[in-house]
Amino acid sequence: MKGIRRERLKSTLLREISEIIRREIDLPEDVFITVQRVELSKDGSKATVFISGLKKEDAIRAVEVLNRASRYIRHLLGKRIKVRTVPKPEFIVAPEVML
Repeated sequence: MKGIRRERLKSTLLREISEIIRREIDLPEDVFITVQRVELSKDGSKATVFISGLKKEDAIRAVEVLNRASRYIRHLLGKRIKVRTVPKPEFIVAPEVML
């Protein structure tokens, strides 16, 4: 995947995944998280999504919920963005939070 197209897809994924989490996914009410960044695999088939929270426990709980809902999130992404292969999201806790 070319550089400019890749960066544009990463920013689109960041925006759309944030919106899907905010509107469509039922997280516990006391959990506040942020999508920090998105990294794509070389072929664009996998997206690693870095999540941070106010507390380390918030981020860990949210990542568990989001990884269980990753197929549903991918389905919603397929409706929102027009790409040949919709990246499969994998959610992990951002390294900054793990300190």
